[in-house]
Amino acid sequence: MAKVALVVLILGIIGMLLGGGVFLVSVLLPLLTDGRTSWEEAMLGIIPGALVLVLSFVVAVVGLVMMIMKKRANKAQTPV
Repeated sequence: MAKVALVVLILGIIGMLLGGGVFLVSVLLPLLTDGRTSWEEAMLGIIPGALVLVLSFVVAVVGLVMMIMKKRANKAQTPV
């Protein structure tokens, strides 16, 4: 289960980077192109980027919780 938690955490972090990058580029696009790209066109990247960012954050948190639970379970089973 520890490897599954690690994979989930890594996928969540990669998704956050991807979603954040798409969101950031889409937000900056109208500003950097001097109006050649409208905000309506930029919304085609802003909304999916924000959704991927939020969903990936949830996946990363789930992976982190799974890792913490596994470490606590291992610590409780180890005799002192």
